[in-house]
Amino acid sequence: MEQKWERGYDSLAIPGAILGAVLGADCLLALARFGDVPAVLGGALTALFAVRGGALAAGGKGRSRTLLALPWALLFDCLGHHFLFALETAPGSPAGVWRAFLSLEALSGWYWLRLAALLGVSLIAWAALFRHAGRERKLLMRALQPVRLEQDPPPAEMEFFLPDYGWLRPHLLIRKVSQGIWLALFFLCLWLGRLTGSEDLWDRAAAGMGFSLLLIGSLQGPPARLCGGVHWAYVRRENRLWKVPLNQILDPELRVSLYFLAQVWDRLPQVRRTALRSTVAAVIAEGRLETCEIKKPALLRQSPWEWAVSDSLGKQHIIPKAYPGFTPIPGEAERAQSAPPIRWLNPAVTVLITAACLGAGLFMGVQEQRRPEAPPPRLSVEETVEPEKPASTEAVAPEVVGDYILNGVTLRTDDGFQASTSGFQDIEHGVFYQVELRFGVNEDAARLALPETEGEDVRWLRPEGEDFLWRLGENGVAYQYNLQTVHCSDARFSHTGIARSERGTMLILTCGHGAEIEEETVRGTMLYMLENLQFTGPAITEENYQDQLRPAVSMGFSHCGQAFFKAPEGLFPYDAYLDTFLPCGGEVRYFVGGISMMTKVHGLRVSAAVVPNEGTALDVVKDIYEDLKAAGRQYDEGNYLEDAYNEEGNNACRVAVYYDGGRTRVTALVAMEKWKGCYLFKELTCLPEEIDGEYKAVFQEMEKVCGVEISVMEDLGSQRSGQEAKG
Repeated sequence: MEQKWERGYDSLAIPGAILGAVLGADCLLALARFGDVPAVLGGALTALFAVRGGALAAGGKGRSRTLLALPWALLFDCLGHHFLFALETAPGSPAGVWRAFLSLEALSGWYWLRLAALLGVSLIAWAALFRHAGRERKLLMRALQPVRLEQDPPPAEMEFFLPDYGWLRPHLLIRKVSQGIWLALFFLCLWLGRLTGSEDLWDRAAAGMGFSLLLIGSLQGPPARLCGGVHWAYVRRENRLWKVPLNQILDPELRVSLYFLAQVWDRLPQVRRTALRSTVAAVIAEGRLETCEIKKPALLRQSPWEWAVSDSLGKQHIIPKAYPGFTPIPGEAERAQSAPPIRWLNPAVTVLITAACLGAGLFMGVQEQRRPEAPPPRLSVEETVEPEKPASTEAVAPEVVGDYILNGVTLRTDDGFQASTSGFQDIEHGVFYQVELRFGVNEDAARLALPETEGEDVRWLRPEGEDFLWRLGENGVAYQYNLQTVHCSDARFSHTGIARSERGTMLILTCGHGAEIEEETVRGTMLYMLENLQFTGPAITEENYQDQLRPAVSMGFSHCGQAFFKAPEGLFPYDAYLDTFLPCGGEVRYFVGGISMMTKVHGLRVSAAVVPNEGTALDVVKDIYEDLKAAGRQYDEGNYLEDAYNEEGNNACRVAVYYDGGRTRVTALVAMEKWKGCYLFKELTCLPEEIDGEYKAVFQEMEKVCGVEISVMEDLGSQRSGQEAKG
């Protein structure tokens, strides 16, 4: 147990540990941008900041203060890790991140594995700190014992002046708090871009913070020199003055630096104090401190915080007033009689420099955001910043605006439109706007995605034709867009809107209608959507497309999310990644080079692939049914077999039963037309032996995204739950 005089300001240890742990969680989120391994190692920093924060607030280290910091370090490790999960679930959407943070459902195995590793690293770091505090306590107990090693007493005329830590504590506290606030802001800049979707903006802000550190470091004032005085002592003998580096001299008996003993000077017995003076006197007598001697000091100036003196060579020395009763030149310089006053000018200057550099970084980030990627050659610089709308079409703003949230895109439109997984319906005018996303595409893909028109009446946003306009989203992501309208020979209108972000995400917005609906109404509605997009998702690449499946909380799903897969070769005249909904929480296995995939979780197995077929969606499910049957799948055709076909949307579903190694499987084959001549096919299979309490909720979300209702397969989960309850 620690003695009463070791307790210091123990009532402040817990608030200090909490603030330190918060700083550690902030650091953890910042390190996550560099990968999972740095994020896990951030657990060590959380433990370190929590322990140091408690020690700083309490006025000293100790095992009890280290122990008090442990629960707060672990708590904020968990909170920081869960917030990191929320950031990964809905990057670029603060509202989506908040919903994901409040959700505790569909947490993947990787979530728990990373959390366990993070807490393990934090515990290891804390254990090392606890052990170090124990060693320091043992050293202190030894220092309080009588001196065993005999030493020659120091000369009677030799004066020793050690720093008073009671004097320096307020200055050290202000300095450490200022450093903690600076670090918190710097870490915040490193991960705030991921939250808001404006990485470039906050990267510039972090660069500004880094520059402020250089300025602050070059403008060290009296408080910094006062705090640096804790490592030095001064010794005077007659007219000679030495500046003694306490942390470079070891006590011959304890084998610990004199800096450690100087920190507990008030607690040391008189014999130990005499031994410390003898050690310093012996080092001086051996000539080991010749370079630390200030020969013939002359006073240059003095202030309430320090003296400035010069030596015989004209070199200037700054001596802080941290040594009670000390004066560098007796009779000329006043002695230090009381603690130096708090100097608030330095913290104020630090705040101003930090705010100025942070503001400059944000300003440069905003300017960078307003400079979109290079437009086509025929567009001038002025036009790329804020393009002129063509006089022929004006964007039609709805009376009540609603946000239609997709995976990586927020599309702003009329709040009265009825949304579905493939688009939204304008009930008033009877128009359906179909929405499709493609990922990881280059700039040429935006032009190739527009339908070819030969000799038909075609309208664009610009008189020049196919030139794309440029816009900057509110979140700072630049994108190019265009709108094409084709007046077909059968008096129908076909509209295609294309928008591609600098991150490679492409939105395709299509609509068709007859002459009874005004062309300008539909064009204006689509133009409003194109001009008010927010691209929030990350760039999808070969390296990361298989690791993006997370619950789509921002889209209202707790168990399912959007997974990415490669578009089959020949589906588009360019390379692209597609997305579709799959259940979260299980391992996603990819096949055929990434163009098909399968996962299973909570007793539901789901596979997805693109299937070419020139027939209807019903033909697709029938053909696949027969192919699987020919491959050896044993269907129970005498049991319930059900087909459903929606001619308007061209999607179909077949429910069937088959036998798999003696086990009965109920499966649903679902086909949805997504591209001309190609269908998105999914198979939903119930695995009764693996069903748990989450099965029904997962299946209902999959029904919603597939546009089907299969009560038979829903009830399987209920039956299983009932059997478990009876058991």
